[in-house]
Amino acid sequence: MPFTKPTLQDIVDRIEADIEARVSGVNTPLLRRSVLRVLARVLAGAIYLLYGFLSWIKDQMFASTADTDNLEIIGSEYGVTRKAATFSIGQVDLVGCTPATVIPAGSELEAPNGQVYTVDDSVTVDGTGEATINVTAKVAGSDGDQAAGETLTFVTPIAGISSSGTVTDDLITDGLDEESDDDYRDRILERKRQPPHGGAEFDYENWMKEVSGVTRAWCIPQYNGLGTVGLAFVRDNDPASIIPTTTQKDSVLEYILYHLDPGTGQEVGAPVTAEEGIFMLDISEEAMDFSIDIYPNTSSVQAAITSQLEDLIVSEGGPGETIYENEQNSAVASAGGIIAFRINGGGDIASATNRVPVLGAITFGDY
Repeated sequence: MPFTKPTLQDIVDRIEADIEARVSGVNTPLLRRSVLRVLARVLAGAIYLLYGFLSWIKDQMFASTADTDNLEIIGSEYGVTRKAATFSIGQVDLVGCTPATVIPAGSELEAPNGQVYTVDDSVTVDGTGEATINVTAKVAGSDGDQAAGETLTFVTPIAGISSSGTVTDDLITDGLDEESDDDYRDRILERKRQPPHGGAEFDYENWMKEVSGVTRAWCIPQYNGLGTVGLAFVRDNDPASIIPTTTQKDSVLEYILYHLDPGTGQEVGAPVTAEEGIFMLDISEEAMDFSIDIYPNTSSVQAAITSQLEDLIVSEGGPGETIYENEQNSAVASAGGIIAFRINGGGDIASATNRVPVLGAITFGDY
């Protein structure tokens, strides 16, 4: 039988009953302000804390329940390290400067939201009084991203240089927050359930997800014949698009072919003969639209359905994957507050190997 943790009052009652039986030999109630009754409550409190501590220790033994610090200890035992936050990078245009003036590396600019950026390399203003400087956020994380046209101001003015500049059309981007506990926990559990096999389907998926920014990844065996694989991934936390750029795909491929194992420090990666058979797929988004009649047709129910369908697409959708009709029905049925519904024109939704499903428009009607 499972053990049920007693409540504090249960422990108090047991101790008082034991004292009553042992001191007088009969179950005589203790006086309300007696020393023995006070001691019973103090002892019960200490024991209750011990029960709580033992329960906490039990949770720390498993990756599925461990807290942040102990989750990282478990992860380190399997060579799975938390993905660190990355710094936003981009360019800033300056105009109206004095030609031939030098902007020193390390100069700092500040955005309206308080984020500070440093100039990567010294730049000399050209003959038209213009210059483009490369900048990197001083603090890692997604808060360092800035939209095109945003104004950045020099923290310390530089003689001959405009006091402010604007972010170029390429944005300031690529800043990522530290990997969350939930995402890190999922990778640890995947590593425990699927130990490395030196090039199995899940090895490629796990290698891709070890790269900062990659949130979901897929491996399609025999993509272009025997001995080949098609690889695809998305970056759900990127502000512009979940679809990776060519540079990001090249970086992931380089990591797959060769990297140091975080746990052992040994060189690992795809088998040496596999490189020619690895295809990094060019993928694009595929909007999934829905027409759903619901009762009651309220904004709260609509929001709950939208959230459930988004979760379904993220968890089950991908290149070459199928989101089945029963999964769609289950997702809508689990939305809070819904009583009845009907998905119009429903059916299985299969994605091509170069398409990633995303939630499109949902048209709600009365059931």
